[in-house]
Amino acid sequence: MGLLGQMLIERGAISVEQLQTGLEACREGGERLGTCLVDQGFIDERSLLEALAEQQGVPFISAGTLLDFLESLDSGVLPRAMLEQLQVVPFRKVNGRLQVAMSNPADPKIINRIASFTQLQVEPFVASDRTIELALKRAKEFVPVAVDSDADLLTDVVADTESFGWDDLWRPHVKPATLLELYSRPQAAGTVLTASFPSLIPVGSGEGRVRGAKIGSTELFRQLGSASSAAELGEKLTHYASQRLDRICLFAVHHGKVSGWMGRGLPLDAPDLRSFSTLSEIPSVFWELEEIDRYVGPLQGGPVDAQVLEILGLPAPVEVLVVPLKMKGRTKGYLLGDIPGQPVPESVIDEMVAASRVAGDALTAILRGKS
Repeated sequence: MGLLGQMLIERGAISVEQLQTGLEACREGGERLGTCLVDQGFIDERSLLEALAEQQGVPFISAGTLLDFLESLDSGVLPRAMLEQLQVVPFRKVNGRLQVAMSNPADPKIINRIASFTQLQVEPFVASDRTIELALKRAKEFVPVAVDSDADLLTDVVADTESFGWDDLWRPHVKPATLLELYSRPQAAGTVLTASFPSLIPVGSGEGRVRGAKIGSTELFRQLGSASSAAELGEKLTHYASQRLDRICLFAVHHGKVSGWMGRGLPLDAPDLRSFSTLSEIPSVFWELEEIDRYVGPLQGGPVDAQVLEILGLPAPVEVLVVPLKMKGRTKGYLLGDIPGQPVPESVIDEMVAASRVAGDALTAILRGKS
């Protein structure tokens, strides 16, 4: 994730002198750099949003578009106090996803808090600080609303341990009392209600530039062992993998279906990944993992592989690495990744296979309640 000022200079949107003036204004007024640059007339809002969208790896939404959505919004999903505290504006619900305008879409804590409260997959859009302020002033009073019980979501919640089974990993049964407990004290519960899809991060090289500190295999195994939910485990695994591969997809396996779960890397298509679903019995790259612990090679071009190619975007991969996440010999997920323009190094293959094995063991421990 590059620095905003440097990105704007490289785009020719501002000069070095204007950046210095903007930084001084930030220090004096305590506002964000982008806000200061717009307020001083150095750039317009759209130029700022285009740079922020590239930096954060999410779409942007302008003030006019956001206000148009608010005018037609029948009801909200979050209390006003939460909106003002988080500085976010939910503006649309579509296909089980909640689209939210925010000035800091790279903050997973904000996204997870919204997901926990609404039980909806959160799709962040970056907006300027001024747009968020204006939208909060004009938005109708927001109240909590019920979510359809049959919503097609990947969920990860505190489960009913008496009836919890292996096949319930991605769609666990939850007692009403448990849901009430999570709503009343989500931080104490230490649980995220929905698997979230944080900002896709432009990596751009085999070194895999990623958000946060780089971790080695020993630290990854420690973190996986202490994970308290499948969502947390998935985040740790994708973070580790994105240091070695430029595009990463995690897929969940549930009741004979392979579904998109998490992803990182540009130009990977997040909506396509989230909507991906296919039957395990349909021929695809995932078939290669029936008897082996890795597949390294091209996507063969069947209908399912073609969907995966669309998710990965251009350039098309020279070869992909696919490894299964198994619990007691049963596949519950797949890690798929590549490095555009080159084959996957042998050392990276071995690391990913080892990481996926540990992740499978950690999922088993999570299901057992770590008892």
